[in-house]
Amino acid sequence: MELPSDWEFGGLSGDYDNGYVRMDDEEMPRMELKWSKSKEKDPDLHKILDSYFKSMKKRLGGTAEGLKIKRDTNLIKDEEFSEGRKVLFYNWKSNVRANGAIWHCKECKRIIVVQIMGRLKETLLPLTNRIFESIKDHPDGHTNFWSAYQLMVEVPRRYQLEKRKLMSGYLMLGFIDGSRSLDIERYGLADVTLRDTDLETWFRGYYAKVLKKYGFSFEEIEDEDDHRIQMLGQEKRFIDNIPLSPVFAIDKLLRRKQIAAQFWHCKKSNRIFVIMAVAKKNAGELTAQVASSIKCHGEDEEISEEAILEGQNIGQ
Repeated sequence: MELPSDWEFGGLSGDYDNGYVRMDDEEMPRMELKWSKSKEKDPDLHKILDSYFKSMKKRLGGTAEGLKIKRDTNLIKDEEFSEGRKVLFYNWKSNVRANGAIWHCKECKRIIVVQIMGRLKETLLPLTNRIFESIKDHPDGHTNFWSAYQLMVEVPRRYQLEKRKLMSGYLMLGFIDGSRSLDIERYGLADVTLRDTDLETWFRGYYAKVLKKYGFSFEEIEDEDDHRIQMLGQEKRFIDNIPLSPVFAIDKLLRRKQIAAQFWHCKKSNRIFVIMAVAKKNAGELTAQVASSIKCHGEDEEISEEAILEGQNIGQ
């Protein structure tokens, strides 16, 4: 979803199946969104809203006494918004006001409840429509789009978000697909980090604990704008020190884990990016694919910040 650039995370919890995100401005909460997987073919949206409003009244406390709720409103008239969805619009008013929607996506089987909040005299409809129409509960292609604080990346849909860190100088999104892992990291203040060292030496030292289990090599990647390096390696085993051994056949059968990384220093944005994957095959192809989707700099740095939301019902 697209959101105003001056809204910040007020809350983020959950996983692919069930979760919650809230965005705030300097004065108040502005957007709330909950998602959950539904086992029902045709869920009762009014019943779900009843439960939602009940919990909301508890949060509002004393201000809930003047709460006025209206359902079946006609917030979005564009019929395309309801394609593949069962949709119900609503609004409410107390000491603040909100426009909301709840829908069940027939493809990804998710139930989404989202509301945009504002001051009583604020005109909310244009903002509501723009945000609601930008929401995608699943992607159209083979990858999911992930974004946080101007980091934008495409990740294969089968990979599921497992961990995340969102700090001013460091962003990390960690994904898994069975035994395969994919980590996407961005470090700020690259000029400070690399003041007394070079990029490869920094990488070797910073990731020494991870790399000690692998044999690996580095290769420079030609890039007009960035200093970019690729690392490819494979898991070490005790049989590596046994010459001409019949266990080579076993080694071939029990495929070693591969490790691969692409990392680069983007001088225009003053950041370091690291894409690292561990898998039994095609780790190098995966890191190359994911790294190529990242636009680490551009002419226009005023990119709207976006909430992190998963997209497709395939376990990422």
